[in-house]
Amino acid sequence: MAAVRINYQAQGCQILRFHESSAFFRTIIGPLGSGKTHSCIIEVLLQVLHQTPDRNRVRRSRVAVVRNTYIDLMNTITKDFREIVEQADLGTFKASTPPSWSAIFPLDDGTTVDAEVIFMAFDGPEDQRKARGLQLSGLYANELKELSKDNLDLLLSRVGRYPAPAQVPNAKHFVIADSNAPDRDHWLAKLVFDEKPKDYAFFIQPPAVRKVNGAWQACPDAENVHNLPHGYYDRLTQAKKDSWIRQNLANEFVFHSDGRPVHPDFSEHTHVGEFTLDPRLPLSVGIDFGRTPAATLGQKQHNGRWLIWQELVTENMSALRFGELLKKMIGGDELLRNYQVEFTGDPAGNQQAQTRDETPFDMLRASGIYAIPAPSNDFEQRTTALDVQLTKLVAGDPAILIHPRCKTLIKGLSGAYQFKRVKVAGDERYQDKPDKGPTSHVCESLHYMLTGAGEGWLHDPAMVAEMEQIASDLESGRLGIPAHCFE
Repeated sequence: MAAVRINYQAQGCQILRFHESSAFFRTIIGPLGSGKTHSCIIEVLLQVLHQTPDRNRVRRSRVAVVRNTYIDLMNTITKDFREIVEQADLGTFKASTPPSWSAIFPLDDGTTVDAEVIFMAFDGPEDQRKARGLQLSGLYANELKELSKDNLDLLLSRVGRYPAPAQVPNAKHFVIADSNAPDRDHWLAKLVFDEKPKDYAFFIQPPAVRKVNGAWQACPDAENVHNLPHGYYDRLTQAKKDSWIRQNLANEFVFHSDGRPVHPDFSEHTHVGEFTLDPRLPLSVGIDFGRTPAATLGQKQHNGRWLIWQELVTENMSALRFGELLKKMIGGDELLRNYQVEFTGDPAGNQQAQTRDETPFDMLRASGIYAIPAPSNDFEQRTTALDVQLTKLVAGDPAILIHPRCKTLIKGLSGAYQFKRVKVAGDERYQDKPDKGPTSHVCESLHYMLTGAGEGWLHDPAMVAEMEQIASDLESGRLGIPAHCFE
């Protein structure tokens, strides 16, 4: 179409999908060095070239390129954009306030491109006034997670105002963005995983590094590696905290804090995914008690692989009411109601509450759920049971896979379930026991599910004998809850 010459090839499948997408709002989320910024600059130029011409056969575009601070704007995205267009001998840069680039040039099809790109910084709420008079055909938000949601929303309201509909009724408008992985609680993460707005598309690039046998190694699936120095990612992992590596290199939506994750080997890329249950096999449920009881429901496959299907997370609730909810969750699901279900709970649930004679296990039975205590409440034993699954492969697949619907569990394993840091000058020390935060209960229910099914205790002969007796009771129908109870 054009005599414009830019040497470019998409460096990875996610980048290619980003370019091919027709979604109004497109975002690439990836690790450092993955080619996100370069690809977005090329996409801005492609949008300019393919704008719908007006009646005078002129393709008119006005695009805002935004960053959170002026220093970052000038030192990164403005510099990168300028380098690309100057190499192509395309348009003119103006060192104005704000900086801008403009170009008017003919295309081989007889149309003319008339484009303007404005570079703007948004340091805080007071910068919203900068956007109020903008009339834009497109927006590129560089490092999207650094922008406030309020500023983004205002900028979005300015897209689609140029060229005027009276001049070009079917003009093309777009919003693109790039970002490193945000924190799990960030507004961008909520857009990706929870809200999923219509006509928004998110392209999650492969991790640049993966943990193998406890050590970070470069990932062969990483994008844009051909444009990076040899050993780039290996060097970046040196002398860095795991949380930094997971977020900036492994491209994980981590829970960022000063604490130390209880399960540092968990990786959302590896351990979260869609799957189906096997109708021939029973389900296992682990339960953590207290005033914020929680449960996880999963299934162990014939090959030993665990699939975690669902979670139940509550607040300020008795074991009796929790048992009713749990039974309703399983019995009210047409898929689950036909399975044999085996329940295992925190052994501390055998202790009576101070205000009543019944134990939490008694209250579960009153609601129709017959659960057994997990073989041990030993913290090291039950966390090891999960850690083993997180670091093991079964037939080339992770030994444990968690369904994306288990949002609280994923958040906890991503780092919210943690050992709190102890403030000691010049040293990093952490508490011996994990913080009993909102995600701890569902994570510990997973511990009890695994240990109740035999993970993590097989080295103890006495425990083997005890669990064999429990298994015999389950098989004879003396424990657990058969499928027909849900009918």
